[in-house]
Amino acid sequence: MRRTATALLATCLLTGLTTGCSSESAKPAVAKATGKPSASRTPSSTPSPRQETFRFGDTADISVGGRDFSATALVFKDQGITGDPGLQSDGQKWALAEVKVCNQGTKAFPVSPFAWTLAYPDGTRMEATHVSAGLPEPLYPADAKVKGGDCVRGNVTFEVPLSGRAERLVYSPEDLDEPVEWRIGK
Repeated sequence: MRRTATALLATCLLTGLTTGCSSESAKPAVAKATGKPSASRTPSSTPSPRQETFRFGDTADISVGGRDFSATALVFKDQGITGDPGLQSDGQKWALAEVKVCNQGTKAFPVSPFAWTLAYPDGTRMEATHVSAGLPEPLYPADAKVKGGDCVRGNVTFEVPLSGRAERLVYSPEDLDEPVEWRIGK
């Protein structure tokens, strides 16, 4: 009798676990794109253990909210960027990240430079600006829609402190539970 009850309980638990996990398709998914040769990745100390930190040039394939798209951080630059001097605060300089988002699905969705931030080792986050006066173009568009099969590419600009350097570029669109990150080299 005890064996039957134990076997029945084990069967119920196993059924509950497999049924409870069947809603995985509704959760956001992020994976490294496999279209290019794989570059080595460095795990970040800040994100959760499930999420990896990519290198610049790596593409992340993302599925969330019924959308399939990719995001790539191409270039980061925080030296020698000039813009209209009247727009910059004292003790600040310009930084930019060239990024690309491609819609791999059929339904259009919005993009914005404000989904991108710079993360510093002390926990500080710098939000994107959308200042265009004299900064390197093309700028990443503000509030554009990307139709199925299309891409948007441009420079996301940041006003950052003269001292110190960001360690990660973070992409966190509104409906993505966990941000995607690219490590910034020294």
